[in-house]
Amino acid sequence: MNEKPDLGLSHAHTRRSFLKRAATAATVAGTGMLFRAPVYGQTQAPSPGKVIGANDRLNVAYIGTGKQGMYHVRSQKKFAQENNIVQGAVCDLYMKHLDEARAATGVKESDAYRDHRKLLERKDIDAVVISTVDNWHAQVSIDALEAGKHVFCEKPMSRFLQEAFDVYDTVKKAGKVYVIGSQGCMDAKWHKAAEWCKAGKIGPLVWAQGSYCRNNAKNSEWTFPVDPAANEQNLDWYRWLGRARKIPFNPDHFFSWHKYYAYNSGIIGNLLPHRFQPMMIASGNPEFPRRVVCTGTRKVSTDRDITDTTHLLAEFPSGLTLLVVGSTVNQVGLPDMLRGRKATLYFASQGNKVELRPESIFTDEIDAEEFNDSHPTERIEALEKHFFDCIRTGQTPLANVDLAFKAMTVLALAEMSERLGLALFFDEKTRTVKTGDGRVIPPLSYDTVVPERV
Repeated sequence: MNEKPDLGLSHAHTRRSFLKRAATAATVAGTGMLFRAPVYGQTQAPSPGKVIGANDRLNVAYIGTGKQGMYHVRSQKKFAQENNIVQGAVCDLYMKHLDEARAATGVKESDAYRDHRKLLERKDIDAVVISTVDNWHAQVSIDALEAGKHVFCEKPMSRFLQEAFDVYDTVKKAGKVYVIGSQGCMDAKWHKAAEWCKAGKIGPLVWAQGSYCRNNAKNSEWTFPVDPAANEQNLDWYRWLGRARKIPFNPDHFFSWHKYYAYNSGIIGNLLPHRFQPMMIASGNPEFPRRVVCTGTRKVSTDRDITDTTHLLAEFPSGLTLLVVGSTVNQVGLPDMLRGRKATLYFASQGNKVELRPESIFTDEIDAEEFNDSHPTERIEALEKHFFDCIRTGQTPLANVDLAFKAMTVLALAEMSERLGLALFFDEKTRTVKTGDGRVIPPLSYDTVVPERV
């Protein structure tokens, strides 16, 4: 297939990318708004959508119905009555996935779509759950927001940093509820920690640690079986690639896409957000990073582009430094901990519990405390319910776009640091990435060619 497919991507994006590259070479002094790129569909005002009352039933659609998408389908079907929702439409570009989703939801054949743009034309759809491959997260989110839909998007919010800027700007313009799919953000222990931090109970924040580590018996994390039934007749391969480099049909890339940088950032984007997003909440003041350094190795599992062990160090303007590590070849990680000048917070690895223990020199001033919540942790159904509740009440979600944007900035700089071998600084006012000597580094994009590591 040599013909370039219609991906439903804004024509403004190519021009904007060119202008951004040109602007990067120019001086950035006094140009605070220069790098605030316009959003996709910049000539089109977002659709307002319908006003939803407290007792209105929400009509929900699912875009991307593979493994994670079907997890949402089944969870939300189970709690549909409690959440007062109806499952109204499904979308996937692989017919087998689409048929499975249609059977699970019970929707008519006319409610099953292979192109998300057609689904978004439906005026009766109130909200969408996006579980596509990562390189489609941003575009589908933007299209949905501009169509007046509320959005629940699997993490990370985008594949690359510039897309995150675009999603963030679109959410703010559209005024719709946006939730990032990181269910740990609902756990009460992180919010109790934030309460203690904001009250000054542990003093100025110093550094925190966390990890997401596991091991794979077959030494091949994220390798999934190839469905022999998949082919270019029942799977829209070139549309699935999106802005990723065009290659011939490759079933391994489709079913095991987590292993390849073309579609995701590996451990950094798939595992570490489950730690650094809740830890950013626990700080009581989620920030953009000031500096990010990341290393990674690929010496044990070699059937992939991505690393099998990753170490991320993020420094924030407040002085807090966050160390988060991940591995798919050893399951022993670091305990979750947040250190302050006067006390340290210890988070339970199992259970919704956090302890405040004062430093020995401050025991006369600070009392030890313990918080224990009976609810289990990492409940995706709790985050889904929270999403629906926020649509009805207008409440700001706990896993909101501001948190997702700041976390994505950490993620994007970490990938850049690891793959380019650089320590990177972020200027939130100009949205620029620089080295320590002030050299502007263009963020990674679909067009970036990264030298193969030795």
